[in-house]
Amino acid sequence: MRLLPGCFAIAVITAGLPVGAQETVEGPSKASLPPQPLEPWTDPDPGTPKKRYNIFSDIGVRGGAEYRAQLLYVNPISLNTVTDRRISSIDHRLRLDLGVDYKDMVRLNVSMDALSGVLWGDNGDLDKEPRPAFGTNVNTRNVNSARTCVAYREGDPLTAGAYGYALCPANDVFVRRAYGEVLTPIGLFRVGRQAYTEGMGTAVADGEGRTNRFGVNGIGNNVDGVMFATKPLEALVPQDKRDSSDSRGLFLIVRYDRLVTDQLRFFADDLHNIVDGFRFLMPDYSLGHNLELRLLHNFRWDDRNATGVHAVNVRAASAFGRFSAGIDATIIAGKTREVSSAYHVINNDPIVDQDVLQFGARAVVRYDTEVVTGYLEFDYASGDADPQTRSPLTQFVFAEDANVGLLLFDQVLSFQTARAAAAGVELLTRLGAPSQPADSVFTRGAFSNAVAIFPQVDVRPHPTVLLRGGVLVAWAAEKAIDPVASLRAKDGSNMEDDLVNFAGGKPGTFYGVELDGRAQWKFLNHFALDLEGAVLFPGDALYDRNGDAVHSFLVQGRTTFFF
Repeated sequence: MRLLPGCFAIAVITAGLPVGAQETVEGPSKASLPPQPLEPWTDPDPGTPKKRYNIFSDIGVRGGAEYRAQLLYVNPISLNTVTDRRISSIDHRLRLDLGVDYKDMVRLNVSMDALSGVLWGDNGDLDKEPRPAFGTNVNTRNVNSARTCVAYREGDPLTAGAYGYALCPANDVFVRRAYGEVLTPIGLFRVGRQAYTEGMGTAVADGEGRTNRFGVNGIGNNVDGVMFATKPLEALVPQDKRDSSDSRGLFLIVRYDRLVTDQLRFFADDLHNIVDGFRFLMPDYSLGHNLELRLLHNFRWDDRNATGVHAVNVRAASAFGRFSAGIDATIIAGKTREVSSAYHVINNDPIVDQDVLQFGARAVVRYDTEVVTGYLEFDYASGDADPQTRSPLTQFVFAEDANVGLLLFDQVLSFQTARAAAAGVELLTRLGAPSQPADSVFTRGAFSNAVAIFPQVDVRPHPTVLLRGGVLVAWAAEKAIDPVASLRAKDGSNMEDDLVNFAGGKPGTFYGVELDGRAQWKFLNHFALDLEGAVLFPGDALYDRNGDAVHSFLVQGRTTFFF
């Protein structure tokens, strides 16, 4: 049975350092190298932690601000139809971060996004929300808040073809995080809405900074919980020799999260989560620098759906002079009946406790010089070509912010799966399903059910200029199918001949080849101008029933102001 993307992909939480941000090592032997990230699959931007300013006695503040405006053009976004052929938009986002502390030991932190994804202009429909501020375009003298979304357009609402890009109301202000923390003699306690992780993992990412090698970060993955982090080995060291830094040593992390609170009078419908694990950081050691080792275990459970899912995340990364390498892998295993309870209403398959078994990994090797970087990335996310409830849930989904390329996963498959998900949600709603797993068919641009090789080359002709190119070659880990449409087409005991992909064609195993490029210019370390482009040569996994899919092109430009 296919795991619908997103149902359990966020089960692993890779909790971060107790305090502040990570530092890269810049010793004398590395002075001529570009900044090397602790995670070799990211760009170190920003490369330093937020600076603390003492404003009154023992009161300090840290802050950050970023505004970006981005133009996107994709032609075509739908590779197999004569409608919804292309998209073009300009949107923007303002991010504001603020931290207030007392003696840097008791802290309050807030991060919020304003106008995130909001389109430029006065946009909307006269007969529904969002409504334009003026009834005619020619009279426009103001703006409103609208964003792009996939919604019903016309035709049979139970088919994916009835859905396309439309305008939806936007959330002008979104509070990503709000939490307090206190640094005690035994460790750090953090309470509130906080990041699932620090940095970028396979299953979750914090969405901070401008770390993606292609594209941009979103809001990240956030959770409501209580965390405790400490350095247990320091208790064995004399007090005057203890290392209190947050970038060196062995860290123990424990956290409880309340993931879902539904009806307040019931406890069985609450979804809980426990994280425990270790993280070891060593900025400099005899064999290299920027060493990170991680082993984290995650368990989430509820009673209503008999959910019990374990996940283990392992990571190893280090730099060795000009070479650096790393791997981040996540395995998820357990049981749940939530998905089978919902899909039971479509074809009366039995409601069973389905096994969950998924695996995802990212591995990178890179070589950095003053002018050129050679970079090789391998990505894997397990798939599932059997939508029946009798089979395990085996599809893994990367974090949405862990971008793999610009066009194939982030745009084309995101659009295809969004339309399929909308049709599936409509079907399950009409049939009175107890939950909506079809919504998770929508990948939201994440890498899923795929194997990819992604070599890249960076050239820095000037300290303020970056030129980057890459060739993404991707296959489906299992045949790429639309689970809801395949279940609806089931006409007997043999499911194989009923399977269809997201374009309505026969499932294939080759996504295609994508060429990606990026040019960036930075000014005064507070402004960046980026121009990105991509060309997709589709494979059989994207073909329609006639075996057709056209080439697709993307152009993306943005300005970013950051402090």
